[in-house]
Amino acid sequence: MATNQEEVKLLGAVGSPFVCRVQIALNLKGIQYKFVQENLPSKSELLLNYNPVHKKIPVLVHNERPISESLVILEYIDDTWKQNHPILPSHPYRRALARFWSKFVDDKLDLKVV
Repeated sequence: MATNQEEVKLLGAVGSPFVCRVQIALNLKGIQYKFVQENLPSKSELLLNYNPVHKKIPVLVHNERPISESLVILEYIDDTWKQNHPILPSHPYRRALARFWSKFVDDKLDLKVV
């Protein structure tokens, strides 16, 4: 669990499958976090500062260090907080397969996040 000295924020929008993916991972790991609701048509300065390249959600901010892209965030959560069960398989081949299928589903959904 995140200690009192750790600050974890998740910038996102309700209903985004990419944000939901991160919320599920945080909840499975028992990580307390602050959810910061973003208004996508009018992006906040916070979002633009934390993700200046893509300007998209989700963004996980851990102790003022931002991580973007939901699949990258999942790996970060798994690597940072070892408690509870791992989100991704530890075996390299199975982990690669999980990444492949996650990307495949994302591409097939072809969801556009503004």
